[in-house]
Amino acid sequence: MNLRLTGACLLLLTLVASSCGEKKTAEQDNQEPAQLETASDVPSIVLDMIEAHGGMVNWRNASTVSFEDEFSTPGGPATVSRVMVDQRTRRAYIDFPGTDMSIAWDGRKAWGVNWTAPYPPRFLALLNYYFVNLPWLALDPGVNLAQKGTGVLAVDSSQCEIVMMTFAPGTGDTPDDYYRLYIDPVTKRLKACDYVVTYRALLPEGVKSTPEHTLVYESFETVNGLHVPTAYTIYEQGMVYATCRIRDWKFGAAFEESRMAMPDSAVVDTTRPR
Repeated sequence: MNLRLTGACLLLLTLVASSCGEKKTAEQDNQEPAQLETASDVPSIVLDMIEAHGGMVNWRNASTVSFEDEFSTPGGPATVSRVMVDQRTRRAYIDFPGTDMSIAWDGRKAWGVNWTAPYPPRFLALLNYYFVNLPWLALDPGVNLAQKGTGVLAVDSSQCEIVMMTFAPGTGDTPDDYYRLYIDPVTKRLKACDYVVTYRALLPEGVKSTPEHTLVYESFETVNGLHVPTAYTIYEQGMVYATCRIRDWKFGAAFEESRMAMPDSAVVDTTRPR
């Protein structure tokens, strides 16, 4: 077990992200991108945001999304992971370069190989995928969107269009999660989000969620016509709490189906999301 991995990732998992284990419903497989983009109850600013990031059709036509991320906290070592996600099913596997650990999610169960870290593979499997693909995931089935007018992003006092993103009961593992999206009124791109974590296994007894944290996207690049983040910073009460760099974005790379066969050495994640 790489102790450097444990320290950095534990902070990421417990305080950084919504329980991304599964925010998808079965109906998603049968929905076409055009149907999602023209939904009458979607605020126009959200459609503008998706277009500013390269469009929904272009993103959904990618069979897979993969990238490498490097997460660190101030004064702490960096943790690198390699993420691969099947767009249609949201199955995923993650490798941790420099270690013998890996995790996988087959859409029904998650497992870890040589996994001794104190947090669930089910929670981690789609964790950073969700954050770095949030503009498009705003139109996932089960998502509720409510435009809240303009407001100030506290970390830099900039004016943004604000949209509240919540989930219908029964959506995914943790439907009580929420995001507050901050959209740049000029570029129409997603600038930041507030969020909470409600994955039960990560919270103390009697606590329903973590406090709000704020994630601010710092830089972007265009890959296959899609405007994707290459860095973000997480703030806690206005102070820098953590940073993440994202690189080697790929859309449509081959998904290794063999990774969905659970090895004999794997241990199934039995934690309860709610």
